[in-house]
Amino acid sequence: MKPIHLQSLLDAYADLSEMAFFHYVQQFEMDMMRVNELADLNSLVKELIRLGDPQLQQFFVGYRIKQISKEFDLLRIGKDYVINIELKRESTEERMQKQLKQNAYYLKFLEVDILNFTFVSSTQTLYQLQMEQLVEVSMDTLWQALANQQVKVLANLDDLFDPINYLVSPFDAPHAFMKEEYFLTSPQMTFKREILELVDQNKSVVIDGAPGTGKTLLTYDLVRTWKQAGKKVVLLHGTALNKGQHILNEQYGWHIKTVNDMVIDDADIVVIDEAQKLHYEQMQYIRTKLEEYQVPAVYSLDAGYYLFGEGKRMDVLGYIEKHFDMKQYELRTVMRYNKEMQTFAQLLFDKNLPLTRQYFPNVSVQYFSTNAAFIQHIEECRRTNWLVVNCYHFERPTNDILGQEFDRVCLIVDHHFIYKPNGRISAMRKRRATDPMKVLYHTIIRTRKKLQIVVVNNPIALEHIVNIVKHED
Repeated sequence: MKPIHLQSLLDAYADLSEMAFFHYVQQFEMDMMRVNELADLNSLVKELIRLGDPQLQQFFVGYRIKQISKEFDLLRIGKDYVINIELKRESTEERMQKQLKQNAYYLKFLEVDILNFTFVSSTQTLYQLQMEQLVEVSMDTLWQALANQQVKVLANLDDLFDPINYLVSPFDAPHAFMKEEYFLTSPQMTFKREILELVDQNKSVVIDGAPGTGKTLLTYDLVRTWKQAGKKVVLLHGTALNKGQHILNEQYGWHIKTVNDMVIDDADIVVIDEAQKLHYEQMQYIRTKLEEYQVPAVYSLDAGYYLFGEGKRMDVLGYIEKHFDMKQYELRTVMRYNKEMQTFAQLLFDKNLPLTRQYFPNVSVQYFSTNAAFIQHIEECRRTNWLVVNCYHFERPTNDILGQEFDRVCLIVDHHFIYKPNGRISAMRKRRATDPMKVLYHTIIRTRKKLQIVVVNNPIALEHIVNIVKHED
């Protein structure tokens, strides 16, 4: 998005046809503002002009943080502080305070002071968030802030906002989660309200979502909400518990169990997380217990997942639809999304895809055909706190790899991975093991920062990876 002078925006709206104005704002990568929003903006600008010649340049209008769709009406980025102004025709102080507190949370990662304002055009009133309290201030406060700000010229506003900063995981950051240092998206909030109401009526639901859609955060937020209301919630996990879940149990009094350890006779609500990993016998057992105790259940799952392992391979969602009368909620928008890693994964998996001009600064590759040197390198990776992932021999539990995110990953691609004649990557699958292709894919897309591919005795794979990551100016 490009910055614009606010008076330029208003002048263009006043003088251009609707189509011409649409084309004008497109060059700034702005969405078409509603008429009432422009009227509110015009009212604000007039109030500022009454005080003198205001600094109205370098504003980003209607900016949205990618993937999480958090929107700011007016943003002006400075080296010393950030100015955020929300425009309202009318509003309540409670709603304005809540919004500005959310804005402060999203802007704090810029690591400069934040001046958060709301302008209510119907009353010509300006409010500012000060020490998390909403305070009515004079228009001169904003005028002076604009005049004194050291504006920062930016080539790309998206570079300042990393969506990963806002995706708090109850597994990776349980303490931040329990402090409620996160916000749900609009779809998540809508689903939450409806699910709370249905469960209160003793009805059960399904939350379905692919990796990165916020399924786990919504599920655990529901549990936290019920626990705050005094409900006893038993949370069953489809595989062995991870470190974050142990912290929630031991330090916050949660009741997270594996299916084999389930006890629900005195539970008010049962939540089954990662339900897609359950086997047929486990689903049958849970169904029997839920019917016996007449307890409402929330199934949280990824309907597109499957596991090769002990027990029968099954369609968990199909089983639920057959045996339970439940309302299903599907999360579609991927929030946890590292574009660089996603693109790299797509190109790695299919040699026929045209190589993009995208730069992969966070992906590197090492090659070894000498076993001693390979072992030495892997030991150095471990020593320097890289997560080493071998798709066949896990150094951590499988559910840790498929269910969490990691900053620095060393991923081994050995001779088991081959490219088929159709150009798609394939891998030898061993019995009673998680699909190595799934581990390969999930490891890449769940890498938050740095990915190091260590290729072993596989020159064909090496050649393709080098072609992907090479950067030509």
